[in-house]
Amino acid sequence: MRPDMPYASDHSPDTLPDTQRGWYWIPVVLLTLGIGSIVMLLASNLVRDRLLKEDVYLVRAVEQIQTSTAVAHLWVEELVTGDDVDSAVIRGHLEEAQKLIDEIVAADSAGGLVLFNRSAFDAGLREHALQARRHIVAFAEISERRVSGYAGGDPVGIGSQMDVRFDAVFYDLFDELDHLEDLLEARLAHSAARARTLFRFIMVAWSVIVALAAAAIFNRERSRREAERALRASEAQLLQAQKMEAVGRLAGGIAHDINNHLAAITAQCELVKMGAAADDRIAGKMDAVIQTAGKSAALIRRLLAFSRREPIVPQTVNINEIFDGIGSMLDRLIGEDIRLSMQRENELWNVSIDPSQLEQVLLNLFVNSRDAMPRGGRLTVSTRNCEISGGRSRLDERIETGDYICVSVTDSGTGIPEDIRDKIFEPFFSTKERSQGTGLGLATIHGIVKQNHGHIEVDSTVGQGTTFRIYLPRSTGKVTAMRHTENAAASRAEGPTHILLVEDNEELRISTCEILETLGYTVSTASCAEDALEFFESEGGGIDLVITDVIMPGMDGKQMADLLLDSRPDLKIVFMSGYTDDIILDRGVTRGAVDFVPKPFSAAQLTAKLQEVLTRRRVTSAA
Repeated sequence: MRPDMPYASDHSPDTLPDTQRGWYWIPVVLLTLGIGSIVMLLASNLVRDRLLKEDVYLVRAVEQIQTSTAVAHLWVEELVTGDDVDSAVIRGHLEEAQKLIDEIVAADSAGGLVLFNRSAFDAGLREHALQARRHIVAFAEISERRVSGYAGGDPVGIGSQMDVRFDAVFYDLFDELDHLEDLLEARLAHSAARARTLFRFIMVAWSVIVALAAAAIFNRERSRREAERALRASEAQLLQAQKMEAVGRLAGGIAHDINNHLAAITAQCELVKMGAAADDRIAGKMDAVIQTAGKSAALIRRLLAFSRREPIVPQTVNINEIFDGIGSMLDRLIGEDIRLSMQRENELWNVSIDPSQLEQVLLNLFVNSRDAMPRGGRLTVSTRNCEISGGRSRLDERIETGDYICVSVTDSGTGIPEDIRDKIFEPFFSTKERSQGTGLGLATIHGIVKQNHGHIEVDSTVGQGTTFRIYLPRSTGKVTAMRHTENAAASRAEGPTHILLVEDNEELRISTCEILETLGYTVSTASCAEDALEFFESEGGGIDLVITDVIMPGMDGKQMADLLLDSRPDLKIVFMSGYTDDIILDRGVTRGAVDFVPKPFSAAQLTAKLQEVLTRRRVTSAA
């Protein structure tokens, strides 16, 4: 019976006083209606029970048959693959299924059921019940032959002809049981409809006023509850959407200013390093400051990744190579009291993802596992190729069929309680002390994985540990050559090169200018697009390249670049910005379509881009 089906008890005599006030002048009528309602309600309940009892029993019986035959099928498959399975258990499930189908056909259970003589459904029910019994008998026979064949050493394993016939009989049986269940549910719905019709007929016998009043109360209450549930669901969805939007706006808004400051700090440290000897302690201290600035930039990337506003450049990479690249920092990251075990598949497939995003996912998982083992433990990391067919589902939604690379990170830590497991990917949700975590680590991982069409699963047992599995789609492309400029030396100018630097942030403009001049470039600066245009109009003939911020007060960098190119189409322009892609895209700057350097950048990254642009210019001029 459907949960929303109205029971007669919902219209109890307790609802009558509200309507009796309109009938107070006929006390005899009210008394008669009260007594009649009780009698009629009891009668309707008896009729309802009689109509529905046998159909409910039959539906449950068919479900039990499906369960028994499915379990028998599973145990036979386990037996022939070499597992230790008691054949008596298989026979017990098959006998249970045969017993139930015999009871359905013989109509001798549930206290005198009358099965096949009530309605137009009866002929079809009997035919399918008899057919289902024949299929169960056939399935029991082939199961027995397969079990005995396995004991006798016959070829009955997976992929054998016997296995094919066994599965065919099983699927035919399930199809027949599905047909039988559909007919039973249809008859159940028909019986429920008849019960409701009878109930309405009885209610008409009371009084039209009483019936309308009771129906109105019932419908109003049901509608109120449904409206409350819908309202609560809508409020929860709205709250989550507002939270996501707030984080996205926060991340996008602060990214530019913080990245500008970080770029200025990094540039000043680069200048100090250039003036110091390679083995000078000052150079080492500057490296530490640069690394700290990098951590701040990483926090911004985490916010941007969570809100899915992070600028990404997908590349074809091999995850094993990514592990090689971050291997040197893993020991320092997880500590000496955690034993790390790596299990990597040799011929691992490639994936398409931004390498920095992948490193961020892996490092966040390692940090999460480390924090779950405050007294040390074991951390096992594995990579493997994985072919998924038919879909599967764990904590995440169903995984589509295809080839995936699975990265598993298993710790022996405290585990995740089941009551909070569904919340671990929510933003700002954390079980750590406020000073120990931001609640963005797993939310960032989830955002990056979904952004790259991947999936994530979690298995955890309290007191034993947790396993995170990341599934990323396979890429058939070739591995993109990785250029590591973070620790590379900045390139000096290869010849006389005059650069016009346009940047509204004074600290960054001055420090970047000093770096370029130290490396042999001639640099002119402007704090806004208007000043740059004025300078170019008077000195533009000697400018080889323009470096400009994208977002500036007044005219933006893209508008200025268009005006410069109108006067000199061969002019080379490099854009830089600390804003996210969705913002700079509104200004007409698309990464990949123009020469672009994201803030914060190192001297090596900036000069590498300049050398690339200038070399391309020389090649074009020679052609």
